[in-house]
Amino acid sequence: MNKQRRLFLNQIAFMAGVAALSKPMTSVASISKQINTIHASGSAVTIYHTNDLHGNLNAVYNNMGGINKLKTLIENQETSGLLLDAGDFLNGNSSIAEHKQVIGLMNKMGYNVATVGNHELIQGQDHLAELIPLMKFKLVNCNYEFNSNLSELVAPYVIINSGKFKVGITGVGHQIVGIKYNDAIKSANDMAAFLKENEHCDLVVCLSHLGYSQKGDQPDNQKLARQSEHIDLILSGHNHKLLQGPAVISNKNKEEVVVSQAAWDGLMLGKTVFSFENEKQKFNLKAKHLIAGQAYDKTYTSSFYELRSVENELMAS
Repeated sequence: MNKQRRLFLNQIAFMAGVAALSKPMTSVASISKQINTIHASGSAVTIYHTNDLHGNLNAVYNNMGGINKLKTLIENQETSGLLLDAGDFLNGNSSIAEHKQVIGLMNKMGYNVATVGNHELIQGQDHLAELIPLMKFKLVNCNYEFNSNLSELVAPYVIINSGKFKVGITGVGHQIVGIKYNDAIKSANDMAAFLKENEHCDLVVCLSHLGYSQKGDQPDNQKLARQSEHIDLILSGHNHKLLQGPAVISNKNKEEVVVSQAAWDGLMLGKTVFSFENEKQKFNLKAKHLIAGQAYDKTYTSSFYELRSVENELMAS
């Protein structure tokens, strides 16, 4: 994160409802970047995000979760913004008809960008290449080298003009058998530097399917944040993780990186609002997680700890 655009921690408001909480750079020029424009306020960028939907259309626990519940939750939001996904939005073992159903619903919801997770690749690169033309959203990844069919359909980055702000979005994933893998942390950092220094993006987002935490020296999203220099927001996916809100981690330059993961199976929707001040020289942050399908007669806190018990059961199994 640029030192002139530091995130001021005393301005952060976590509204979670629970108190206290590649492609080598030489190849980038040969790929035409996708430019989109979305409605935004004059001084803020709002980002909604999901991860690890696993193709679940319907509620997965006590009437909570699932893409249909997420769709209702998004439609009820007061502000519009980018809608991003950090990978595994498909269930890799489902039929092509089921995959098309999930993609059709994501199109209706207005997804802008997603990254490629391992579930998208379970049935092979050609299978994913067949599905991409059905997507109204873009797929990004900068550390895999795909076959010729898929490489033309997955971009290393996308730039979205959100009002007067430029938002650069890239993606990375973990090692997958059969896919040529380039170091995810180096690839993400190189791409983020390109987006900040060459494309002059005001905000750089990495959709990372590395997992929030991994054992030993395996790359994960906390390590990515600590070793980064130009990434502002990491939207996390891959392993099951229930967070009360985003984490703020210091990068190599002792500047803040926001890391956020929205549960799994459509149980949560993350919302992060970056409010820029002083001609983009600094920004403040407001962030919260929303529970899809939360009953009207329940508080966020009670629903969150209900999901916490599910997470504990998964970790114990």
